[in-house]
Amino acid sequence: MLNVAIGFEVHQPFRIRRDFFWHPRYTGDLIDRFFDNETNREIFTRVMRKCYVPATKLILEAIEWGEETGHDVRFFYSVSGTFLEQAEKWGREVLDLFRELRYTNKVEFLAQTYYHSITSLWDDMTEWREQVEMHVEAVKTLLDYTPTTFENTELLMNRRIAEEASKMGFKVVLAEGKESVLNGRSPNYPYRVKGLPLTVLFRNYRLSDDVAFRFSNRNWDQYPLTADKYATWISTSEGYSGLIFVDYETFGEHHWPESGILEFLRWLPRELAMRRVKMVTPSMLAGEAYDEVELDQTFSWADVRKDESSWLGNIMQWAYDDMVRRTEMLAKELGGEWLRAWRYFTTSDHYYYLFVGEGGPMEVHSYFNSFNTPLDAFINEFFAIATFLDEMREKLGIHNEPFVFMKGLTRGPVAWNWKEFQRVLARDEKYREYLKYAEEWKRNLEGK
Repeated sequence: MLNVAIGFEVHQPFRIRRDFFWHPRYTGDLIDRFFDNETNREIFTRVMRKCYVPATKLILEAIEWGEETGHDVRFFYSVSGTFLEQAEKWGREVLDLFRELRYTNKVEFLAQTYYHSITSLWDDMTEWREQVEMHVEAVKTLLDYTPTTFENTELLMNRRIAEEASKMGFKVVLAEGKESVLNGRSPNYPYRVKGLPLTVLFRNYRLSDDVAFRFSNRNWDQYPLTADKYATWISTSEGYSGLIFVDYETFGEHHWPESGILEFLRWLPRELAMRRVKMVTPSMLAGEAYDEVELDQTFSWADVRKDESSWLGNIMQWAYDDMVRRTEMLAKELGGEWLRAWRYFTTSDHYYYLFVGEGGPMEVHSYFNSFNTPLDAFINEFFAIATFLDEMREKLGIHNEPFVFMKGLTRGPVAWNWKEFQRVLARDEKYREYLKYAEEWKRNLEGK
C-alpha cells in the first residue's frame, strides 16, 4: 500500500434520561427534563481525561515530529455537532486542542450530520440536508475549517445518499468496505460512484477493527499488536490507498492506557514513515478512481450484517422512529429549544440502544448502551418522545389527527395542518396524488 488515510469518529450523544418513565419531570428547563445532562457531563469529562486530551496531544506531537524530520504526518477527524456542543460546555481544552490540529494544516475535518442522526434513511431528506448544513457551519465557526469530504452517520451509504452529498458540493464520501458492494475488489483504492463526480473511499474494516476491537484481546493470535507490526501489515497490503477509520475513544477509553494503545498511536506514524507509506487525508484523493461502483444497497459499518438493521431492524426501533417523525413538523413550528430538543431525539444512539440480537453484535451494543437492556431503553425513550409530542400538541392547540404520507410500507412526511401538507407537496411532487385523499382531511381540520 502506497498511501494510508487514518482518521477518527468523534461523537457524544445527548442521552435521554434513564428514569424518564419512572420519574417524569413536568417543570424546569426543557432540555434537562428530557435529557440526562448529569450523565452526559460525567461521561464527557471522563473520556476527555482518558482519551480526547492525551490522544490529541500525541497526534500534535506526531505532526510536529513529522515537520522536524521531513515526514508528512496527516490525520482526519469526523466530529459530530453534539460533541462540539458538549466540548463547549464541559471541555474547552479539547476544543483548543482541535483548533491546534486545524492550524497545523495537516488535519482534515469532515462533514457529517450535526446530530449524528439516521435522517438519511427517511423518505424525505429535508431534515438530513439541514443537519448537514448545520454541521458545516459549526465546523466553520468553531474550527475555522470548510469540509469538502462527507462521512454519513455510522458510514450509512447508498445511491440516494451519495447523490444528495454530491448535490451539496462534496467531492469525497466515506463508506464501509463491504464485500457485496465491492464485488470482490479491494477496498484499498479510490472509486468513483457511477454517474457522479464523486470519489468514494472504502474503509478497510479488517485493519480498522484490528485496532478498534482486537487490540486488547489476549486470545487473539496476533496479540500483542505493536506499531511496527501494524505498519508492516499496511505497507504490504494490496492497493493504492487504504482507509483506517475508528472511534476516537479507541485510544484510552475502549482500550485503557495500560493496554499500550496510546504508545501504539505515538509510534505508528514513525513506523509508517520507515516503510515509506505516505499518510494522506481523504480530500487529497478527490477525483482519483480505480474503478466505478454502483452503491445499489444500503450499508454501514455496524455489526456483521453491515446494513441499517442496527438502527431500524426491529419493532421497537420502528416504533421509536415513527414517533420521532410524527413530531418533526410540530418541533419546527415551535422552533427554538423545542426544535433543538427534537433533533437530539434523532441521534442514532437512541436507536442503537434498542437493538436486539445475540453473540458479538449484542455484546458491542450492550457495551455502548446507556440503559440496562434494550427493553429498558425502549420504555424510557418511547415514553419521552410520546410525552414530548403531547406537550407540543398542547402548546400549539392541536387536537386533530395528522395526515401521514405513505409509499407502500414506507412512511413519508407527517402533516398536522393544511399549510404543512402544502409544504410537503412543494418539496416532493411524488406525493401530489394524495391531494384526492386530503380534501376530506382538510374538511375535518376546518370542522375542528
